[in-house]
Amino acid sequence: MKHWLIAVAVAVIYLLFSVFTGLWAISWIIWVFYAVYRLVDYIKSQQ
Repeated sequence: MKHWLIAVAVAVIYLLFSVFTGLWAISWIIWVFYAVYRLVDYIKSQQ
């Protein structure tokens, strides 16, 4: 459940950032941070 809430929060932040700033071309950075977070979380859960 925690992962779904974080994923939805990231999607909302992405949309709000993109809509209000109009910077769709660079807003992919938000997804990069999210991917890094998920990778770190996965590695921690494997230990």
